[in-house]
Amino acid sequence: MSGQVHPRAWVDPQAVLENGVEVGPFAVVEAGARVGSGCRLGAYSYVGHGVLLGSNCVLETGAVVLPGTVVGEGCTLQEGCVLGSTGFGFVVHEGQHLHIPQVSGVRVGDQTVIGAATCVDRGTLEPTVIGSHVKLGAQVQVAHNVTIGDRTSVEMQSGFAGSSTIGCDCQIGMQVGMAGHSSVGDRSRMAARTGNLRKAPPDSDLWGFPARPRAEAMKAQAALSRLAKLTDADA
Repeated sequence: MSGQVHPRAWVDPQAVLENGVEVGPFAVVEAGARVGSGCRLGAYSYVGHGVLLGSNCVLETGAVVLPGTVVGEGCTLQEGCVLGSTGFGFVVHEGQHLHIPQVSGVRVGDQTVIGAATCVDRGTLEPTVIGSHVKLGAQVQVAHNVTIGDRTSVEMQSGFAGSSTIGCDCQIGMQVGMAGHSSVGDRSRMAARTGNLRKAPPDSDLWGFPARPRAEAMKAQAALSRLAKLTDADA
């Protein structure tokens, strides 16, 4: 192995670092992990037991990749992001919230960027899936068993509840929310602060809460504005 491991990093003897891997100070690589050639692990980053990182990935300062996660080639995990977290899965039984074990992992494609402080939860029985060439902004929450298709971009502070699905080539604005099991098809767009509660077909252009086609939503907004003016005139 050729590369550079900082003397204050910790790499388990049973981990595999391929050629040209750089490991920064206080980074940790656990047993069974495999880090592909040319990867750079920043200071305080963490690669958990059995994690697979493809070649030429970058983990910025404090990025965390937990067990059960597979990351493709050329991905960038920005500062403080977490892949493979337990997630929010509970069932109410006899008045108590009991945690549902999340036993699957996370799968990330090639050339994907995960933004700073973004969290991607591991799946319950099947993995959470982030496609190739996906761009996730900062502080995005991706819950268990969500699927995000290839080449989709998601702006900051958006959140997707469990088992929701976003197609390929979608553009998702800032602070968008999706309810559990909702979906948007390929090539869809969602404006900032849109809240989707249903299954939307491909090529949708959604706006508002609850989400509806942009033209319909704009007409409703205009009608509401006219109603407010009429009310002011009567007063």
